[in-house]
Amino acid sequence: MCAELIVMAHVDMIKKIAFILFLVFSSFIKADLIKFQCFMAGVGDNWGNKPKVLFSLTLGVETKKAIQTLKKGNLEMDLLVTKDHYELGMYTDGSKSKDKFIPVLKLNTETLNIDYAKYMDLVSPITCLKL
Repeated sequence: MCAELIVMAHVDMIKKIAFILFLVFSSFIKADLIKFQCFMAGVGDNWGNKPKVLFSLTLGVETKKAIQTLKKGNLEMDLLVTKDHYELGMYTDGSKSKDKFIPVLKLNTETLNIDYAKYMDLVSPITCLKL
């Protein structure tokens, strides 16, 4: 009986130590996610003047990954952060070299407009709002 109480006390102490270590180490993990909703002016509900959301973007600055969420599903891409743009696309090899990157979307970091879209005609500007 006494041995069981000692074992239970040790188990409780180990759980508390593990929880404290988890809290300490989780503060060092940095996961910067930036979320955007992107829309095209003049497209959407004319009655309420609400623009139609074309897609959403979730950018993982630390992980260098991005997700574009469309009506049909999610597209996971690589993320290249330059001075002027968040570039979403794919690397052609495993080197993660800037010259081996094929951009699909380029989001201007200042204006938050899509400056380049490989598979879309940019007839009207696509603007993104940071959430």
